[in-house]
Amino acid sequence: MFRKISTSTSAALLGVVCATTIYLGPATPAYADTEAAKQLAKQPGVIFARELADVPGKNIVVVKLDFPPNPPKAQKAPRQYIGHRHPGSTYVYVLTGTVRLGIDGQPVQVVHAGESFFEPVGALHTVAENASATEPAAAIAVLVVPDGAPILTPVEAPKK
Repeated sequence: MFRKISTSTSAALLGVVCATTIYLGPATPAYADTEAAKQLAKQPGVIFARELADVPGKNIVVVKLDFPPNPPKAQKAPRQYIGHRHPGSTYVYVLTGTVRLGIDGQPVQVVHAGESFFEPVGALHTVAENASATEPAAAIAVLVVPDGAPILTPVEAPKK
């Protein structure tokens, strides 16, 4: 689910993301003239949303993910929220630090800066946390989102 990409590829991807962020400005997400892209651009963390003209009814959305340090917990309380699903394919590229990412039914992946992770459409994303107790981590997620769909849908634990 994850792989190391070359330094030149990492630099190019980071350059595109940084250039997009600089061009757009930090407070103004970009969007095409479609209502769906405009609505997606208003979501927290979204730095870019644009209609995919070559794939009618779909949008590309770029989200900045920040993972604060994850101090060890004395005991874990039962979780009511067990994860989320995205309505389209999702690619995550870790910019800094190390994160733990997991999809239901698969081993949790430890993904370091410069590595990536892929979530197939509809997969139950169950783990998304910083692997460090002391250092923050950051990533960029690139999602394909159908018109009118939310970026993610939370999934609750079954009632007992």
